[in-house]
Amino acid sequence: MEMTNITSYEILESITQEFIIIVENLWNEFSKLVNITKQSKAWWNEKCNRDLIMYWISRQRSNWVKYRKIIKLAKRVFFNSKIQEIMSSNKKL
Repeated sequence: MEMTNITSYEILESITQEFIIIVENLWNEFSKLVNITKQSKAWWNEKCNRDLIMYWISRQRSNWVKYRKIIKLAKRVFFNSKIQEIMSSNKKL
């Protein structure tokens, strides 16, 4: 974008639209979707979120049990992958 003297409303509007496009492109390129809850941890995934919401809506014990099982599985999968990652990086040394 080149520097221009702003002498009319049309020029200002054009520069503003260009700026909006640049900001929008940068936002889309570098932003990420974050789901913030009191449970926000590295192992937290969409299934955990879905089952927590189901429990909040229903307040049924069966949904609570399902939610706890999903959390346990998510933690197991996450930490097993971290253990494998550490083991493979130690082999390279």
